[in-house]
Amino acid sequence: MRNLSRRRPVHTVVLSALGLSIAIGTLSGCMATPAPSTTSAPVARASIAPTQAPPVFASNDEALAAATAAFGAYQSMSNKIAHEGGVDPQRISDFAVGKVRESELGVYETLSTGGLHLVGDLAFDSLTIQSADLESGAVVAYVCLDVSDTDVVDGTGRTVVPPGRPDRYPLQVSLIRGSTSDRLLVEKSDSWSGSNFC
Repeated sequence: MRNLSRRRPVHTVVLSALGLSIAIGTLSGCMATPAPSTTSAPVARASIAPTQAPPVFASNDEALAAATAAFGAYQSMSNKIAHEGGVDPQRISDFAVGKVRESELGVYETLSTGGLHLVGDLAFDSLTIQSADLESGAVVAYVCLDVSDTDVVDGTGRTVVPPGRPDRYPLQVSLIRGSTSDRLLVEKSDSWSGSNFC
């Protein structure tokens, strides 16, 4: 088995896998420091018993099923946008957040400006749970990304994928429960730095 030397964002890996030798930087925002409180005396609080929300998942099997469905939906939309050469990239926002969303938008921009599009579908298999927080719905999973049936071509149909690329890539993927929906969204996706489990 191969030992990957470091983690990289998944779509940097995918771009390499597809033969696009570009670097995609992740965007980071700044948060303002909250203003200090102007109250000088403590405020009396009513005594209210906390209500406990039920867990998001009843079991690891339920978390696995939800993560598999969510990653599949994300991958399906990602393929669709890439097939269309990066048109209407914001559609990925219903399936991904954070670094993954920003990375995807960078990939679609590269496809669009380069006049490139994906042929075939990026696929995945062997999705297994590394950890699941049944209360919050956060899931970390190991996924094998399969690029074997894909190509990236220009407007003339000429491939830009170099020969000899690997067919499968091991990933560690984090999914979180959406703030406005009950489904999971892909938040992080990094190449796995340990032994290749694909």
